[in-house]
Amino acid sequence: MQNLTLNQKKVLDFIKSYRDKNGTPPTYEVIAKHLGYKAKSTVHHYIEALVAKGYMTKENHLSHGLTLHNDGNLLPVLGKVAAGQPIDLKKTDEHLEVPSFMVKGPGPYFALQVSGDSMIGECIQDGDYVIIRQQKTASSGDIVVAEIDDSATIKRFYKKRSHIELHSANEKYKPIIVNESAQLRIAGVYCGLLRTNN
Repeated sequence: MQNLTLNQKKVLDFIKSYRDKNGTPPTYEVIAKHLGYKAKSTVHHYIEALVAKGYMTKENHLSHGLTLHNDGNLLPVLGKVAAGQPIDLKKTDEHLEVPSFMVKGPGPYFALQVSGDSMIGECIQDGDYVIIRQQKTASSGDIVVAEIDDSATIKRFYKKRSHIELHSANEKYKPIIVNESAQLRIAGVYCGLLRTNN
């Protein structure tokens, strides 16, 4: 599977949602109308790219004869997150296909690649992709992606009476203490991981 452009992802997402709702894939005309493309040739261009990248196959001469592959969920990869000291959270155009069971319940969801070893006690290793449900709140004990002063880290969240503590799962790292004056924002809660290397 190769990375998708934003427009390719829009076409793929619409085909999936239409298929799930109606039982069959949409025609090129329906795709063009829904996404605001004036010509079917634009849709044809994106379909050919999706076929070439392995996301679907199509039957010759049948605009609705599309078969989707690896029918999981494509999540945007918003960059790297530190399992160690906080690093910048940078957005990218990369997408990652994840199993449907990881994204059940209200979303949206996104993925981040882990950098560092502070969460190895939770089996979250350097290079893993973590699946995150975007939300602004968390319960004490949740593993979260927290943004502190424009940098992001993945830690276990504990709310104390006078402050917040972000705990690693590696004895090498001390908890990060966040006082009321610090700018802390919860970006989301950890839902699972994918390991793409052995």
